[in-house]
Amino acid sequence: MKSLSIRWRLTLWYGFALAVMLCLFSLVLILLVWQQALARTDSGLREELQEIGLEVSLADSASIFATQVAARFSQHDFYEFIVTDESGQVIFNSSDLEQPVVTAMSSTAELNQERLETYDLAGSGPYRIASTRMSGSFGALNVQVMTSLVPLYHDLAALQWVVALLLPLAVLVAIASGQFLAGRALRQVQQVVDETNAINISSLDRRVQILNPDDEIGKLAVAVNSLIARLDRAVNEIHRFTADASHEIRTPIAALRLEAESILRSPRTPQEYERTLAVVLEETTRLGKLADQLLKLSRHDAGIIRCQHDPVQLDALLLDVVEQVKSIAEDRQINLIPEIGTTCEILGDDISLSQVFFNILENALKYTPVGGDVIVKLNVTDKSAVVEVQDSGIGISADDLPHLFERFYQADPSRQNSSGGTGLGLSIAQAAVFQHEGTIEIQSQPGQGTKVTVLLPLYKQTDEPNPAFVEQFPA
Repeated sequence: MKSLSIRWRLTLWYGFALAVMLCLFSLVLILLVWQQALARTDSGLREELQEIGLEVSLADSASIFATQVAARFSQHDFYEFIVTDESGQVIFNSSDLEQPVVTAMSSTAELNQERLETYDLAGSGPYRIASTRMSGSFGALNVQVMTSLVPLYHDLAALQWVVALLLPLAVLVAIASGQFLAGRALRQVQQVVDETNAINISSLDRRVQILNPDDEIGKLAVAVNSLIARLDRAVNEIHRFTADASHEIRTPIAALRLEAESILRSPRTPQEYERTLAVVLEETTRLGKLADQLLKLSRHDAGIIRCQHDPVQLDALLLDVVEQVKSIAEDRQINLIPEIGTTCEILGDDISLSQVFFNILENALKYTPVGGDVIVKLNVTDKSAVVEVQDSGIGISADDLPHLFERFYQADPSRQNSSGGTGLGLSIAQAAVFQHEGTIEIQSQPGQGTKVTVLLPLYKQTDEPNPAFVEQFPA
């Protein structure tokens, strides 16, 4: 069954369901026809019993009754009659039977009590017989009226043959109609399949035609188009990422080659060799940092990096990161101001979170002029720990803000070589924050500084002041 197409499976299921319903309908129909025919037969037998009863009530003697009944009921197309007295003596008999078919009713039986039964008479077939006990002026009589059920059985057999012939024909017609209608309904599916198969990596700008977006096929086409759009964006990102990565890797390699070729052209002084080695060390350090960042992003994309869920003292972690970048702030004569007066815990990976806040602070210090301020704040809400890094730097334009978390994107490309940045720090930070089920947001205006806000799910909060903050940064 699973090897069949959906078209055939739908057709066969509908054909099977229709066959079951038709069989049940035919069975009920035959039973109802039989019951109705038998009820009409019983009604006719009762009417004949009433006619016999009328003759019994009018006759004064058995001989008169026999004469009157013989005149009226001897030749009857459908019914036959047998009337006997209580001793079993036959008074009137319109059939070929010498004795009543049913044993005479007991003398203790109630008068005019009817009994309807079906008997199969040898050589004559089935009969429906109505029996009763009547009282007349010349004594009690046992009356039987019977009619053959053979015509009724013939009619019923004819109906069964009609049903037996028409039911398979109806099922075959239903299967053919179902096959046709299913083919028409699934034709659009095949169209979606053909158009989707025609789309490859070089034609991701194409889309599947949508005839009716409100029906199931239209919704499928919309979903396929949405998938193709996401694939298109992903492929473009991969192409851009590959091009940017190649460019970023080629730049330090070109610098290394240039320095090596320059130093090998002719003998150099020790000072020139030392300067060249310093350039080589700087470029190899930059190349190693880029390789580490690319590896970390690749591990994030592949899901290899698993986020730990250990309790992390966020206030202490922030103070450690502030301590790490303090020397950078002092070299650049920037005021690094931590405002971490509360304590809280989150569940996560302390190493990954340290890298997040180190990258954020490093960017803030990188683009803040001499004498500027970089403020690190920690606040706590009902469900989140809120970390804000506010600087008084050059700010970011509104056109650049939506792209800051894109890989290799730099708001100020002219600073790339001087600052040593690769444009991957914020991408790594965003990936790590998302792993901690948090959010990261950047707000900035040119000339007014930048604020980076990180929200992380809160695990535990205490109202006690942070002793490490008091010790390292007294009032």
